[in-house]
Amino acid sequence: MRLLNTFWKSICVCLLITITQTLLAQQVVTGRITDATDGTPVVDASIFVTNTTIRTTSDASGNYSFIVQGRGSFEIVVSHVGYRSAFHKIVMPQDAHQYNVALEIVELEEITVSASGNYRRSDVNLFWRMILGETPSRRGMEVLNAEKVYFYLNIDSVLKVSCREPVEIINHHTGYRIRYVLQSFEHDYRTGETVFGGSASFEELVPSNSREKSRWDKERRKVYAVSLNRFFRALYREDIHKEGFLLTRGIKEPVNIKDFLQADSGVIVVTIEAPLLLTYYAMPITDKMIKNVRNIFSGYEKLIEFKPQQIRVFPNGTYENLLSTVTVGKYIGGLSSRVPIDYPENTQNIEE
Repeated sequence: MRLLNTFWKSICVCLLITITQTLLAQQVVTGRITDATDGTPVVDASIFVTNTTIRTTSDASGNYSFIVQGRGSFEIVVSHVGYRSAFHKIVMPQDAHQYNVALEIVELEEITVSASGNYRRSDVNLFWRMILGETPSRRGMEVLNAEKVYFYLNIDSVLKVSCREPVEIINHHTGYRIRYVLQSFEHDYRTGETVFGGSASFEELVPSNSREKSRWDKERRKVYAVSLNRFFRALYREDIHKEGFLLTRGIKEPVNIKDFLQADSGVIVVTIEAPLLLTYYAMPITDKMIKNVRNIFSGYEKLIEFKPQQIRVFPNGTYENLLSTVTVGKYIGGLSSRVPIDYPENTQNIEE
């Protein structure tokens, strides 16, 4: 009898520890969405966490709540047709957050300015390549409300693009429905510089059969393998080589990541003083490979170049501050090359 009681006590203690650890790893967000003009509640406003599957809507009183797993940073986006979208960055993890939003109505002048003006087919193609990573198609990245996106090319050869509601996208490659809130987009044809910003919400689609599910799972693993989220998670753990990533100066001088990492209250501060090239291999990188430089640069894939900057990285792969990068190889900035941040990290055996 004593043995039985001891057994059940042990089980209860284990469960209590597990539950406590789970609760400590959560961040609860609550708030209320109202109209900035008269203070009335805004019903059915969309509230989501950028680049995740976390999404909810406001109720009849304008209230909402959701839970974010982990202790990373995240961005909250609130949108509703007829209102200007609101964005709020959480950079200091804590158990509970209160975020109330008074949404401002989109003025008539803004609607007029956002109407499409003089533009070309090449302008449209450029925009979608930057946002999606590829040209829209019914079998690839399908855009459901492309007619809601407005283009304007001014006399200074600057292309401006806007959309007054989330862009609805179906990623047939990976099986996600994506809602993309475009903040701004400008491309200067004189300098070739593109500046844009936006936030994406992901929702898993239901596969029609096991074959489609298997194909989606495989594509998600492939996308995650070379994603910045996976790289930053590995960087936080200081095992990027195990995950197949390599940072170099130029293309033939591997760097020691410990030289530019510093721990700071649960995050790591990454200080980059000179451009660093990020490459990816389909296998773990060993010390022997690094010593033999000629062999290490066979079969690699160039991704991006990090410009001099400082980045604060959290355990879940999120980061504080905007990234300053240049695409030098495979473009991993488009929505077709993303999976949500809360994508399961049980991907030890990445399929190619």
